[in-house]
Amino acid sequence: MINENKSSCYPEPETCKQGVCSTYNELAIIKKFMKSIYLILLILLAGCTALKKNAISDTTNDISSSTESKIIFLNYRVTKGLDKTIKIDLINKVITEGNLKKNIQKTTNNANDDFVCVQLNKKLLPIDSLQIKNPLIKNIEYVKPSGLLSKKQIELDNVEFSVRMQLKPNTKFISLKMINSPNSTLLKIQL
Repeated sequence: MINENKSSCYPEPETCKQGVCSTYNELAIIKKFMKSIYLILLILLAGCTALKKNAISDTTNDISSSTESKIIFLNYRVTKGLDKTIKIDLINKVITEGNLKKNIQKTTNNANDDFVCVQLNKKLLPIDSLQIKNPLIKNIEYVKPSGLLSKKQIELDNVEFSVRMQLKPNTKFISLKMINSPNSTLLKIQL
């Protein structure tokens, strides 16, 4: 039915509600589609929140397990006497929670004048060790006047150096020795 007072371009509202007019049908389909999209987004958001909570709890577990481990930082002063004897003094030690990276190289080529830092248990049995290049011997590279690169070894009389190690739980002593004389201890400290 078309009303004579209205423009003939628009159908009557009763006919559109009955399904004759296609624009109302398209709007109903779009509304259903939008509701399903909102529902899918809500489900995805809830799933992401649950995953984030699991990831946070996993990282807190990792952090708590890593804080059970300890790192020890030892600062020494080494002095070479006139008779070539070596004297080592402990400047300070710091024990803190944490883990060292796994890729730290524990052994290098064995030079007779290098040191070894050994962790000992209460029966003075070795638990762990770390080889340390002799800090009194420095290798220096320099350029000769001819323009060639050259290497020179310099022996120092005294120097300060630091050692950091993963502290084992049953370590009671830390000993510093020369590799060429492992039976003679230069310095032993009690933790």
